[in-house]
Amino acid sequence: MNSLNRGSKHTCPDCEIKYYDLGKEAVVCPRCGAKPAVTKVLKTARPIKKTGRMPSGRYPHG
Repeated sequence: MNSLNRGSKHTCPDCEIKYYDLGKEAVVCPRCGAKPAVTKVLKTARPIKKTGRMPSGRYPHG
């Protein structure tokens, strides 16, 4: 089975096995039937905006 078809990887909160959800909407542990805890996806910091020119004084001339 191709890793792209496996969906997202989860860890069961009860029996602690790791499994893939296989792209299904309802995610349930295949061993004990527990549902995983819903986790929030944290936003990362915004990337620094590049202006296209080097700031003066960064590299000495010479």
